[in-house]
Amino acid sequence: MITKLLKLVLILCFPAATLAQSLNVSVDSETSKHGTSTFLLKKGKVTFNSQAVRFQTSGTEVPFKSVGISADKSVVSILSWKGEEGEVSLYNSQGKKLFDYQSITLADEASFGIYPFGNGNSIVRDKIANFTFYDTFGEIITNISNSSQSEGGEAISEVASSESGETVVLYNPQIKRNGTLGSKAQVRIGPEQFEDIYFSGDRYLKDVTVSDDGSLISLITAREGTSDQVEIVDKFGNELNTISADEDLKGVNFTKNLKQLTIYSGGRVMVHNTLNGESLGATSMRSPVIVANYFPEDNLILVLTGNFSERSAILNSVNFRAINLEQRSITSQKISTALGISNAIDVEFKRNGANSFTLEGANKKVNIRANF
Repeated sequence: MITKLLKLVLILCFPAATLAQSLNVSVDSETSKHGTSTFLLKKGKVTFNSQAVRFQTSGTEVPFKSVGISADKSVVSILSWKGEEGEVSLYNSQGKKLFDYQSITLADEASFGIYPFGNGNSIVRDKIANFTFYDTFGEIITNISNSSQSEGGEAISEVASSESGETVVLYNPQIKRNGTLGSKAQVRIGPEQFEDIYFSGDRYLKDVTVSDDGSLISLITAREGTSDQVEIVDKFGNELNTISADEDLKGVNFTKNLKQLTIYSGGRVMVHNTLNGESLGATSMRSPVIVANYFPEDNLILVLTGNFSERSAILNSVNFRAINLEQRSITSQKISTALGISNAIDVEFKRNGANSFTLEGANKKVNIRANF
């Protein structure tokens, strides 16, 4: 009797919201049986091995040298060799070939990259910094070199874009001149027009992110001995804000309304106002951060952490954490399964409704429900 009374006193002493605080995490049944190399697309599934892509719906297996998947997961673009020529083949998410076309001549495989969009357009990178833009019929729209021509050398140029491909940023992460690392970035403002949006002789680029609607661009820049910075510009290159952080920054995500952005390093997540830089909250993690995002509708930060092996492309010790900024409360939940991650598909949180989310882009889709 005394024990029961003590339990009742303890329950009454804690607020109901604290007792209800939890994070319910479960693997979606549609992907529960996926191996670490099988991924869900818009209307089908693909399995990757070291040399080929297999479409589960049609059973079609296609060898590749490079593969890309559109942001909406509706188009798979595959670069393969036909003798001395490169051939680009576009498939829908069920494995039906849409069309193919000759692309590039034999070159250094390490320089290849292919970036398709849901409308069938695509970008092919070869020779470290050369980009060719193709329309849906494989006709060349334009060709541009992103090379700095630096005698000290440069890194392979990268692509960042909005989901539709209307805003495309070509950037050279590292350009070596006189022993110093610089960088540059340019944005496509017309079919054959590009505008410089960033250039530095002593800061290199670690990451570039374009908002889903293409209106904002974030650039993480770094220089030894100084704080990392997030430069925020619009799609025309106009500087809007700079946020500094004493962290080894990894990535940025804009909120849907673009009013806030989430900045994360390997062990810390920070939320700021996009235009004035005001800090809205931050939290530290004990294990490496893979992706994080803030959802203002729920005043909630969601974080995925774990130990990722680039060699195996597998994430172990998977843990989800939710932080309610209004209540200053934290809850977390581990899952026992490992997650496969492909560099052709972005891992991201999607909001389904109030306090309801899905992790998409890994081999398994994970449903998340936060209770505060």
